[in-house]
Amino acid sequence: MRSSIDVHNHLLADDVFHELPALPGTLRDLSAAPAVLGLPPAAVGRPTVLADGKGAVVVLAPATATVDLAGVAELLGREGLALVTPDAAPGLTGYLLPFVPPVALECDTTLVVDERLAGQDVVYTAAGEPGVILKVRGADLVKATSAIVFRVTRAVDDHLG
Repeated sequence: MRSSIDVHNHLLADDVFHELPALPGTLRDLSAAPAVLGLPPAAVGRPTVLADGKGAVVVLAPATATVDLAGVAELLGREGLALVTPDAAPGLTGYLLPFVPPVALECDTTLVVDERLAGQDVVYTAAGEPGVILKVRGADLVKATSAIVFRVTRAVDDHLG
């Protein structure tokens, strides 16, 4: 199983400035991070992991937003994409499902970042293990990962800004 050290080493190798601060307690899901950390929901990227016969897709969207799964599949031209189950995530990505980071995955992965998240000066997201969060500039994350930036959340989430 991989950890935040793998994330750190990957970002160091790409010269991406980042931090891996410890969390005040363990979050089981990043949807609670904005309230716990006092951050706006649009600054916390909760990962959604999808897969099909072509490989994995990690979608980072604001923590409390709902990812438009059909929209992501259409965007990528991959209609067979389906949510990865918790038991399949470690074998595919190297990480437990709630803590899948946007980098240092065991498989080739397409990263899709919601445009609201990508536009944040600083983004907080999964770091590969409970108790740690990845803090990185939104522009640096997009550049380092060659992420696809697109609005991937449903219109009902417009209150996130």
